[in-house]
Amino acid sequence: MAHSHHEGLSCSCCNKIWKAFLPHITPPPAPSNCEINEQSAPIIFKATHNVGDIITKGYIQTMANGQNDLVEAMGIHNGKIIAIGEFDDVKKAMPANSDIVYLTHGHTLLPGLIEPHLHILPTSLFNCGISVSPFNGQYLNPHYNRASVLAILKANIPSNPSDWLFGGDVDPSLFVDGEKEFNADVLNDVSKQNPIFLMNASMHLAYINKAAIDLVAKKGVICNDNGVLHEIDEIMPVLSLLPKPSNEAFTKQVNLLFANASKRGVTYIYDAGIDAPASNKDFDQVAFLKHLAHQPDCKIRIGGSLVAPHLKDFNSHIKGKYAPNQGDEKFNLAFIKVVADGSNQGLTGYQYTPYDCDENYTPYQGENADIEKQNNVGLFNYGYPVEFDALISTAHDNGWPVMIHANGDHAMERTLKAFDNAYGNGSSFTYRNRIEHASLLSDTNLSDMARLGVSPSFLIGHAGYWGWVFSQTILGQTRTQQLDRCHSALHQYNMRITLHSDYSVTPLGPLRMMEQAIARKMEGAPKELGPQILNSAECITRFEALKAVTYDAAWQCYAEQWVGSLEVGKCADFVILEQSPLTYVAPHSANSVAGMRDIPVIETWKAGKRVYLNEELYEEKTIVVKKPLSGVEICEKIINVGA
Repeated sequence: MAHSHHEGLSCSCCNKIWKAFLPHITPPPAPSNCEINEQSAPIIFKATHNVGDIITKGYIQTMANGQNDLVEAMGIHNGKIIAIGEFDDVKKAMPANSDIVYLTHGHTLLPGLIEPHLHILPTSLFNCGISVSPFNGQYLNPHYNRASVLAILKANIPSNPSDWLFGGDVDPSLFVDGEKEFNADVLNDVSKQNPIFLMNASMHLAYINKAAIDLVAKKGVICNDNGVLHEIDEIMPVLSLLPKPSNEAFTKQVNLLFANASKRGVTYIYDAGIDAPASNKDFDQVAFLKHLAHQPDCKIRIGGSLVAPHLKDFNSHIKGKYAPNQGDEKFNLAFIKVVADGSNQGLTGYQYTPYDCDENYTPYQGENADIEKQNNVGLFNYGYPVEFDALISTAHDNGWPVMIHANGDHAMERTLKAFDNAYGNGSSFTYRNRIEHASLLSDTNLSDMARLGVSPSFLIGHAGYWGWVFSQTILGQTRTQQLDRCHSALHQYNMRITLHSDYSVTPLGPLRMMEQAIARKMEGAPKELGPQILNSAECITRFEALKAVTYDAAWQCYAEQWVGSLEVGKCADFVILEQSPLTYVAPHSANSVAGMRDIPVIETWKAGKRVYLNEELYEEKTIVVKKPLSGVEICEKIINVGA
């Protein structure tokens, strides 16, 4: 697979393809007053409740100072945590009219979960189309294959033969059986009349059928006869001819993303790639997201990084116009985002040695394998890395922390050299620089990261969802052993790590990410082989995984002054789970954390207000207790399992 590349195509956050497809939205004005004015009732949450001689018990896990700390009570008022500790002490610190909510039946109150790397706008945009994703909820679809994808597309063909069928998220690397080849001939079986455009999940490729090829040819766009579009020069002219989603459809998908995050217990999301406008005519993504975050009913807090595909972009669009960490608890820009390479499952992560398969995921193996064709080492998003190094150094000189997307081992080496050039004096420790995905890590890489004060954020779904196809087809077993080395980063090199979804690359769900980091089960392995574990030495403990999606995630996102733990003065953001992930035991499974991702979220709270209630499973009952507190009658609320 040959590549010529100039535009950061392999990462959705800095991909000009999706930006060209955005609706013509007029961004709302930025909030004129960014002061935080959260008003919420005073409430005490208590972890035990006496009913006669029976004590029903819940838990409040604070994560304070990154420790496994349980307390009896927590008091919140006007969006903040007022007191935490023993119930009597909390009661004294709270207003006399405070409601009391008892946690019962093992229900566990945790800090709001954090998603430290996703993409709000491109995900919402492509969610406006038909999804042919390999996931059912948070699980791999065991029947995901080419036939199932084509069946979904056929069921959604527009009745008007001139209308486009637009979709995305197709991932031939995860087809479980049959052919993995995907091109115009395959899509012609869906429709010979309606034009079809389908984006690969990596956003490095797209696929069109012959009807689309003929249609765009009439408008002067000539495409490959096989209908496989590579990179911006081939994808952009076709995508620009498709009808754009409506403003209403796009905004609806943004709100659905926020609601889904809240349903999964997430209160803080970090957008790993916001585009700074190049001119007044550009859609101002910063203003748009800032406006959403400051709406009174917004369910989510937003952090983010500004994308700098090239040095000229940083100098012209960011330098002097934005400054790091000048936001507030609702919206804050903390990093510059740089993309070094592509994705390993998309065969574009930049490697030292070629991939073990061809572009149709057919392994090169056996005596008759054509080794000369085994020449794809992926791509690096810069030529000789002079500009890459200069971009990192310039960001540093302007006070910006940097987060760099790096998947392949060669990209990792170049990334660390760039950090070394910019921060070799040790100043990196004050910048909290990050490597995103950090997929393939050698001991030398980990040692260099520790020396430079660079922390990894692991796309842990690489191990859980793609581990099997990486080991058997794409990378081989030796290289795959270097994937997502969570335990080594924590214990051998004393790093702080986080886990992320890169949504929409993998589904939202911190509990799912915890489960995959703890067990490292390769979910794509054939069931007849039994559980297959990817490098069990890299498994981490339950508490380490919980810390990675709360306390350390807040630190890595420069948000620890607001979220990540339950401490006095911080935002009253938390989640109530049906049971603690630290004590959860899977029924009928040797893997004790199997199904951790399915622990029900009962409630999610942001700024002292409930933003999600699991109404299907739980009901709230209010009991007025005739026990005056300082002469004022209090109302005790108990959350019980519904009928």
